This record gives sequence, structure tokens and C-alpha cells, in this order.
Amino acid sequence: MDVPLFFLAFGYLVVVLCAALGGAARLEAARRRRESGDPADPAPLAADAAGGGAGREVLEVAWLSGGPLRVVDTALVAMERDGLLRISTRLSAGGRVHLTRGREPRTAVEEAIVRTHGEARARGTSVPEVRPLRRLCGRTPEVLAVGRSLRERGLDYGLGWRWLFRACDRVLRTLTYLCFGFMAVVTVVGFVRFTRDPAWGPHVLLCDALAAVAALLCGLVRHHVLPGAGDRTTAGAGLARGVRRGDTGGSSAAASSTGLVLGVALDGVGCLPDAPLRELLTECGAGADGDASWSDFFSGGSDAGSGGDGGGSGGDSGASSCGSSCGSSCGSSSSD
Repeated sequence: MDVPLFFLAFGYLVVVLCAALGGAARLEAARRRRESGDPADPAPLAADAAGGGAGREVLEVAWLSGGPLRVVDTALVAMERDGLLRISTRLSAGGRVHLTRGREPRTAVEEAIVRTHGEARARGTSVPEVRPLRRLCGRTPEVLAVGRSLRERGLDYGLGWRWLFRACDRVLRTLTYLCFGFMAVVTVVGFVRFTRDPAWGPHVLLCDALAAVAALLCGLVRHHVLPGAGDRTTAGAGLARGVRRGDTGGSSAAASSTGLVLGVALDGVGCLPDAPLRELLTECGAGADGDASWSDFFSGGSDAGSGGDGGGSGGDSGASSCGSSCGSSCGSSSSD
């Protein structure tokens, strides 16, 4: 087999493997969904809304809508609203998170935030800023337990699959560019050889046609077969749509939660009425786009240490990790 056909065979093999992985992930999620029974009856993860804070179901909706960082954002907003912490928006201390003395966390996720805040402050000389703090909290066992429960019930793919989806998407995107480059090279080289030997014409046309089909298949697999890193399972998307319509399926925690916290869980911090806080959190990565939230979570590996379904918090990235993204509103590193 000559070099052009070998490359094309390799490209088709990659496309088939990525499609098979996407199909396997969807089948596993469907199997877990059948075996789990009622998805509205999860195992307890934290205190319910009766004790205050963002309830269990609200945090699950946050995970389905934006991943681990959306869970942290939802809990942070609930704590800020109820006076358990204060996020400074002043220019001299923008982005710093201050805990309120005498107030105890009400849920497991809030306990993780308080613990991570104390650990980060013990390692540094200033009050932790919101960007590194939310990334560290996004990898705590309490937050990851929300996603693990959803995965076991077939409502989420799980972090292992999501890392694989992200890698496959990059491979397919790169392969698409290579196919177009391959077509250009084969066309130029084939034209030169065709001027000397007309028998090369059909071979060049065949290679270009196969490369074009491979590029088309890459796009189809990326967008229609392989789930994206931020995609939900069919059952998970249905649950999120039901909550958005107000159909909580008898879920007491979701039904009794305030609209503000549930709005953050569904749509991100863009619904916050406090403009300075909304702008600060948005600049620090807490947006309304679920895919962007997952991308921020994946790109924060160097800041937050090891991830995975059962991972814990890692090392602190320091105040400097917030400065480049948040500009003047998060850039101060002096003690408050």
C-alpha cells in the first residue's frame, strides 16, 4: 500500500474508533439508567434545603448544566446570599473570599469550600481569591460525589468518559485539518506527475475523494456521534429540562430552593442581580456556557492537582493564577 492510501486507512480507523467510543459511552449510560430505577431518588449527598444552602437536587442540576465548577459557583452564591461568606468586589481586594465568623456550613459542598478556603489560606499569606478557590473546590470529593451519583444513575457520563471525549474531539479536529492538507499536497504532486504520466489522474482523484469523505466523517462523528466534553446523557438532559420547566418530579429540595440559586445552577452567574459580583465571577471563569465551564475545569489541572471521579483537592495555584484572567478586578495579591 502506498503512503497516501496508508494515511487514509489510518484516518478511517481513527474515525471508526472514536465513533465506537461514543457509542459505547451512550450504551453504558443507557444501561446504568435502566438499572438505577427512579433518577429522582438519589442517594443522599448533603443536607437538604430545609437546613439551608443549595440542596442536593439543585447541585445535581448545576453539574448537569455546567459541571463541577457550576456546582461550586452555585454553592458560593448560596453562601454569599445567606451571609456565610463575602466575595470582595472592591478594586483593592477584588476576588478575595472572606468567611463569616460564627457561621457553620450547611451542606457537604459548603463544608468542602470552607475546608479548602482554610487550607489555601494556611499555605498563603493573603485571603484566597475566588478563581483558584473555585478550581480547588471543583476537585474535592464532596463536589465530585455529585457527578459520581449522576453517573451511577445514567444521568451523566462521568469524568473518565469526558476526558476521553475531549481527547477524541481534539484528535478528530486535527485529523480534519490533516485531511485538507493531504488533499492539497496530493493534488499538487499528482498534477505534476499527471503532466508526465496521465495514468496518475484516477489515483489522485481517488485519494482526494477518500480524504474529503474522511474529513466529512470526522465532522459527523464529532457533532452527532461522539458526545462533547460538556454534553449530558439523554436522561440527564431530560431531567434538566424538567427542572427548567418547573417540573421537579416531587423533589422537595429543588421545589423549595429560591429562584436565584436554581437560576445559577441552570444558567450560571449571568442571572445574578448584583452587577459587580456578576462581572467579577464572569471574569474569573464562571460563565453561563456549560461547555466553557467544562473547558475551564479541564484546563485547571495544573492549578488543582489530580482530578478523576474520586480525586481530592490538590495544590494551590496562588493568587497570580487569577490575575491574568480577571485583570484589575482580581489582580491584587496584597493582604486585605
